[in-house]
Amino acid sequence: MNHATPEGIELEFIGSGLVDGQPSASWLLLERAIARGFHESSADADGRKILAELDEQDEVQSILAFDRTAAAPSLHAADPVGTYSYFAGTLNVGGPQLLEVHEITSVTVSPTHRRRGILRSMITTHLDRAAADGVPVTVLTASEATIYGRFGFGVAAERCRFELKSGQGAQFRAPASGTVQAVAPSAMAEQVAQLYREHHLATLGSVSNNSFDLGRATGRWESYDNLKPAAKLRGALHYDANGTLDGFITYTFDGWKQEEPAMSIGTLCTVNETARRELVAYLCDHDLIERVTGRGPVDDVLPTALRNTRDYKTTARGDHLWVRILDVPAALGARSYRRDARVVLQVDDDLGYAAGTWVLETAGGVMSVQRADEAAADARLDARDLATLYLGTRSATHLAGAGLLAEHRAGALDDLDALFSGPRTPYCQADF
Repeated sequence: MNHATPEGIELEFIGSGLVDGQPSASWLLLERAIARGFHESSADADGRKILAELDEQDEVQSILAFDRTAAAPSLHAADPVGTYSYFAGTLNVGGPQLLEVHEITSVTVSPTHRRRGILRSMITTHLDRAAADGVPVTVLTASEATIYGRFGFGVAAERCRFELKSGQGAQFRAPASGTVQAVAPSAMAEQVAQLYREHHLATLGSVSNNSFDLGRATGRWESYDNLKPAAKLRGALHYDANGTLDGFITYTFDGWKQEEPAMSIGTLCTVNETARRELVAYLCDHDLIERVTGRGPVDDVLPTALRNTRDYKTTARGDHLWVRILDVPAALGARSYRRDARVVLQVDDDLGYAAGTWVLETAGGVMSVQRADEAAADARLDARDLATLYLGTRSATHLAGAGLLAEHRAGALDDLDALFSGPRTPYCQADF
């Protein structure tokens, strides 16, 4: 047990957001606190019902932290001072099966109650429950990069924003091999659901999409802050040379007031890189458009595919997916490996979930993990850095150079690099 509730704070746990088809009183307090925590407006009655229904579909579980010492006129005499939600999902770790995880979302603490241990109480309460239930890994996307490392989360996938010059149309070296169909987003629901599943199965680091994502991609709503239909959203589908559906894109025109008119990609979801290139090329071929902007993996093939690589510019790059390993044997045993090796790895974990000395041994691409706390370690690192090594986001050599991994046996870094490296860097397009 890692959690201790601060004095005066009471945690309330809620499941379903609906009671008799309407948002429950506790859920309404949760929604209002989340909106305040992310500096957004609370939804109107119709919007609140949509959000509660989405939580119901995804079976979201939430923790509300109340300050029972607060009194009127304090807002927190009634409203929670902290929120924390999670739901079941899957993570592509590069193994034969998707890995069951908990996706963490909507984490807030009121600025009036910072540094009182409220976040620690909520997050460790959940992690204790997840570990007890056999959940091997939890994941989140963080609005701030300095919060979650102390709880054992490490960066497992990065994401970049890019800008592509398009004034002369598509300038890719390889000829197009597929076809693109312009389709109203509202008519793509079946195809979007199919491609979300296929992309997830094909993409290392991918996290399963939630119900909100499907509605956003099909224009049912614009954002959490605007649950009205996205009137300006456009869409297209891509089919390969055999007529098989392998990608979709949604996008908007940024307007004529900009110096260089641009198309902004909302969602670009493909099963392969050919579909990615050709859907981006489709946007570049729009008349009067000078730029295309979007998001993508840090090892994006687009600049390599261009005749002029300088037409592609990375405008931002940062952490996106954070992973917390709770069960080392289950997590490491779920992915595939390209080399046989044996490494004794010591993992430090202040919360205890991953702590111990572990013998990692691979044969035929499959890893077995055994606890061996009396064994001499070949290498040592913290749980958060194991999360970063896990999908190959950073190599063991890189982590050692950063002072985050100690090599105790000559050659251990090479063995770890060979085990955890892969042909592509992980990529997570989902936001949650």
